[in-house]
Amino acid sequence: MKFDLFYQLPAAATQDPAERYRELMAEAIEADRLGFDTLWLAEIHFSPRFCTLPVPTLQLAAIAERTTRLRLGIAVHLLPLHHPVRLAEEIATLDVLSGGRVEFGAGRGAFPNNYHGFGVDMGTSRERFEEMLALVRSAWSDERLTFHGRFYELDDIEVFPKPAQRPSPPIRLAANSPDTFRFAGANGYPIFAGGPVNPINVLPERLAIYHRALAEARLSLPSDWLAALFLTFVGQSREAVRATIEQSLINYFRTVSEMIRPESIAVPEDYERVVERTRSMRYETVESLMAVFGEPERCVHRIAALREQFGFTRMVCWFETGGLSGHRNVIEAMRLFAEHVMPHFK
Repeated sequence: MKFDLFYQLPAAATQDPAERYRELMAEAIEADRLGFDTLWLAEIHFSPRFCTLPVPTLQLAAIAERTTRLRLGIAVHLLPLHHPVRLAEEIATLDVLSGGRVEFGAGRGAFPNNYHGFGVDMGTSRERFEEMLALVRSAWSDERLTFHGRFYELDDIEVFPKPAQRPSPPIRLAANSPDTFRFAGANGYPIFAGGPVNPINVLPERLAIYHRALAEARLSLPSDWLAALFLTFVGQSREAVRATIEQSLINYFRTVSEMIRPESIAVPEDYERVVERTRSMRYETVESLMAVFGEPERCVHRIAALREQFGFTRMVCWFETGGLSGHRNVIEAMRLFAEHVMPHFK
């Protein structure tokens, strides 16, 4: 089984974004040494208290120069907010610079302010996403690109460079809504799933949608089909973990509650209930439904049970949820996990 890291990298009012970037670099270098497989960075705009990574490809380019084996991913590129040709060029360039270490994560995002800030109609996000995904793939594979869609018209252009990985870097979709689980399955894409968006009690029904769509399309299950995201932290005891990360988790869920808008959720009439539930999220709920917390032995048993339940081949560890746990504590948790948990699954 492979073990990855995910970063959203929020910055509280008391934190310097430049220092947050330096901490991310140090943690990426340590992840490379410890044997984590892939580093996934979020792309979120206009919300620095929630995420300081509006242009994660720049961080990954810098990280590529300081690491040797760590694979470099974005979870995820918000496709409707990019020009597809420019995005294809950037990712291909990063793949060449890193010696073929890029993982391409794609999604639409759930926060309206991303779309408002770029003047993009969020109501068109699904159509834009599907068209852009097809266009980016063609830009990587076609010697000369011609494309005629609803949003983009291109005639006989040469997109350069091509990725080092042929025909493209591995592609993985963020599956949050039932529609996206269905689209990913119908087209045979590996997925990200889990975490706060699809917690452990919701994930089985969403994965069933994916498997049904895959079967209806008569496609085989991809070999690396599910990257399962869990909030993760390892310490000497459950009590020590809670003492280290609880305030950071509170900060995360309160920040999320401030970003939710009626159009963010499937049933807008539930808006106030969803906001209140998110704002008042309890530690016990997070630990039960979204997380792998505790001493190493407990984490080993928890991961084994989750793997048995969901059949994932890749666990994405979110150590740095909320941004307030402290750089040294995150490094120590990563080391405990790599040295005392990961070996049980290799």
